[in-house]
Amino acid sequence: TIKKIEQDERRPSQEMAELLAEHLAVPQPEWDRFIRMARGQFTASLPSSTETLHFPPFLQTLQRKPAARFVARQHALAQLQAQLDQALAGQSRVIFITGEAGRGKTALLAEFARQAQLNRPDLIVAAGVCSTRGDRGDLYLPFRDILALLTGDLETRLAAGVILPEQARRLWAFLPQTLKAIIEHGPHLLNILAPGPTLVNRVAPYATGRPDWWVQLEHLIEQQQARERRLEQIQLFEQIRQVLQVLAAQQPLLLLLDDLQWIDTASLNLLFHLGRRLSGARVMLLGAYRASEVNDSHPLAPVISEFKRRLGEIQLDLEQFDPLESRNFIDALLDSESNRLGEPFRERLFWHTKGYPLFTIELLRHLQEQGKLIRDQQGRWVENGAFESDDLPVRIEAVISQRLSRLDPALQDLLNVAAVEGEIFNAQVAARVQQLDERLILQQLSKLEQNHWLVREHSEIQVGRQYLSRYQFSHVLFQHYLYRQLSQGSRRLLHAVVAEALAALYQQHTAEIAVQLAHHYSQAGAKTEAATYHLIAGERAMKGAALEEAIDYYRAALAGWPAEDEAGRAETLRKLGECLWMTGQTAAALEVLEVCYDLFERLENRMGAGAVQRLIGRIYWEQGERAISWQHYQRALGILEGELENIELAQAMSSISQMHMLASEYEQAIAWGEQALALAKNLDAKEVMVHASNNIGSALMSSGKPERGLALLQESLAQALSLNMPHEACRAHVNLGESLARHCQYAEAEAIFEKLLVYANQVGTAMFQGVALVRLTELDWWQGRWGAAMARCQQIRAWRDDFQAATVPKVWASTLLGRIYNDLGQPQLARQELEHELGTARTLDEVQTTVPHLGQLARSLAALGLEEETAAIIEEFLTLLRRTPGGHPYSIPPLLFACHWLAQQRPRLGSRERVGECLQHLERIEALFHSLESSAALAEARGVAALYNGEVTVAIEQFRQAASRWGKLNQPYNQACALNYLGQALVQAGEGGEAQAVFGQGRGIIERLAGELEDGKLRSAFLDSFVWR
Repeated sequence: TIKKIEQDERRPSQEMAELLAEHLAVPQPEWDRFIRMARGQFTASLPSSTETLHFPPFLQTLQRKPAARFVARQHALAQLQAQLDQALAGQSRVIFITGEAGRGKTALLAEFARQAQLNRPDLIVAAGVCSTRGDRGDLYLPFRDILALLTGDLETRLAAGVILPEQARRLWAFLPQTLKAIIEHGPHLLNILAPGPTLVNRVAPYATGRPDWWVQLEHLIEQQQARERRLEQIQLFEQIRQVLQVLAAQQPLLLLLDDLQWIDTASLNLLFHLGRRLSGARVMLLGAYRASEVNDSHPLAPVISEFKRRLGEIQLDLEQFDPLESRNFIDALLDSESNRLGEPFRERLFWHTKGYPLFTIELLRHLQEQGKLIRDQQGRWVENGAFESDDLPVRIEAVISQRLSRLDPALQDLLNVAAVEGEIFNAQVAARVQQLDERLILQQLSKLEQNHWLVREHSEIQVGRQYLSRYQFSHVLFQHYLYRQLSQGSRRLLHAVVAEALAALYQQHTAEIAVQLAHHYSQAGAKTEAATYHLIAGERAMKGAALEEAIDYYRAALAGWPAEDEAGRAETLRKLGECLWMTGQTAAALEVLEVCYDLFERLENRMGAGAVQRLIGRIYWEQGERAISWQHYQRALGILEGELENIELAQAMSSISQMHMLASEYEQAIAWGEQALALAKNLDAKEVMVHASNNIGSALMSSGKPERGLALLQESLAQALSLNMPHEACRAHVNLGESLARHCQYAEAEAIFEKLLVYANQVGTAMFQGVALVRLTELDWWQGRWGAAMARCQQIRAWRDDFQAATVPKVWASTLLGRIYNDLGQPQLARQELEHELGTARTLDEVQTTVPHLGQLARSLAALGLEEETAAIIEEFLTLLRRTPGGHPYSIPPLLFACHWLAQQRPRLGSRERVGECLQHLERIEALFHSLESSAALAEARGVAALYNGEVTVAIEQFRQAASRWGKLNQPYNQACALNYLGQALVQAGEGGEAQAVFGQGRGIIERLAGELEDGKLRSAFLDSFVWR
């Protein structure tokens, strides 16, 4: 064999390659690569030395361990490999393994990961496990496990056998890429999922010099420590998605998630987001759960259903009984060790266990402990007297019972304490609870691991200056059985002492285990302590953008809050109300905040009362209840103005400024904003300064004072970026871009919206990604880049499908799509699109959002011949414009359409007066903006009015000016329309020759636009819809 290997006639087996590596003294970090090259397998090129880290000692002295025993399941492994192949081809996959406890889900995950890494040397594998505490467990626990592995937290997991040596080396070699991806695309992960200082301490000793990414990492961590900021959940999710997508572009990822039946809500939401948004990435998400614990009411159930709808068959069910495969499992398990166990024994064992993996393994251990299976002189397993099936336990619980009953009392007491702490427990907690020496407890745990296979070492963690040794039950069924055997009183007492032990060990770090402490104190009946830790858990969840969990924790805290601490109750109610508002539960939020306000009033806490009134005002404003909103803002002002100068008052003033600005009430917006800005400067409240400058700048840009307005918007944007305020930075981008667009500075506006799209994507702000897409598509459409606009429309639809919340940008998107359908001569599609968001548009009751939407709806109704409905919609948006003092450029298209349509209705519907009214509104907008758009629209409207009054010569001149200005503005569709009207006026004037030339010019423009449309049917329909008269 050696000679054939030397002559390259055959390749060595895996075992022989390992022996060669050992005898040739191949360095441990190179072992995996050597074996692959020896076996003729693909080896990934090594990263350059400037990008690598030195291998730490624990990765340089690894002893290769034999793979864990795994038998059968070949069909399941083949199915999983087929799914992985699709993921490797860039078709991301989400797959779930289902089966009851003991069916071998975890073992299958581990074996599949092991084989996949053998077959793909560039595959990165990371796994996370959900906690048995479920929704009261650690937030994002399985994903924190995955991020910990990706960021080099390997030593204790490797020592405990949780990960394989080859996997650890691969993860460490990939660490520079991971850190660069986090720096560039997921900076806030360092705060929430991967603690920055710990990461630096872990990696610093092995960094080669100080590469740029390392300097950036240190700077980023310093920034975040100096200034913590609350993150929206969708921002966090998008940052995680982007990091994984960037990493998968370099090396494919296999991410394992076990025990999903216990997944916390935050992790479930993240899983759903990644499953939908990682399309096209080389990522496989492979989860496992017990189907019996995931009924229709379980939060995981609708997520599974949605994945099925989108992706097809995604489940691998281990409960499906295949007699042949189950019998093969029995044979393979027995034959994994030398034996002389014949067919009769195998048949009896199969008949009794039906091939149930955990039951079979535990039953064999039971027979060995009973002396029914022994080793002969050659070390082979043999029967020691035939066993009868009737004498054996009939269920796995019975096997567990018999195994535990044979333990000495000291070991049983230790396991009882461990079972109360949870599936994963701390040796030091058990030592404190039992008042025994730590070394004795560790010896007992070693015996339970090596002699009884009941527990295994999990990891070691550092808390402050001490280390905690963490162990895990070898199967959760052992922990469940032990816990159920304890009486209610024993459980209560043990929970109390476990909580006290944990609190004593963690000291000033108890916030890290607030959820666990809240659970133990709750089970112990200690309501006050439980409330304290539920409150801390809520605050941590809120900081981690897990708002649903925060709501649960705050409610749990309030349920046990001491009656005498009304001040603490009021503050907790305020936090609960804010979380309810941010999750869209406005009715519940208002109910909680009203109770909170009454409590603050009774306590004479004016600052608290004013802050709550401001928040209530904002909620009503967002619901379109402007009158009620104004009452609460006024009440907030009345309260806060009676106190010393304070930030809450400045925030209230700036919020009122924003409300007026969005309502196109620019004078009031500027006045309130200036007050807020002055007060914020006195208090050095930079966040309020950013917010107020944005409001003032936008209002100034819309009221004929663009120079100062532009300066304030640019200042607000720069400050928001400098202070790491993602929401305000996005808002500044939007208002600056829209202001530039309203002043017809299209190139500058495009540049701002392109920057917004990149920035919103980086910080994971889905709402502003949609805004950027809508505004960029608008600019493309206006300027005749219809092909590009149609491509972006697909992105807009995908964005709307992914983000279901009824937001203002979705109304903008609907308005834009309605306009596109109208321009293309598809009024029925336009109407369907616009009516879908009509309720939200009307509720907003704002000129800049509601009027454009109603205007496009009126266009579609008019094209469908629905005159009364068209007239009603026109009257609706004119009514809104009548009570709005300022003008807004987004009103131009609706007003121009109304002029044309009303003029055609003569002398019906009071058209003369309505045409005159539309003209007045357009004149007001022109007086404010003096833009090419407003002057072109005004000229066209004046042409309509002149033609209506029989002044054909005036109409021709006005239409000629309009066509010229639309052309200078590079709005070809509007230019073609103006040329059409000009041609009609020339025909009426008897100038047929010139009219034909004008029509020809217009047709040329329309044909060029049609050429932008790839869909032939749509192109033909568009050309047919444009009538030249």
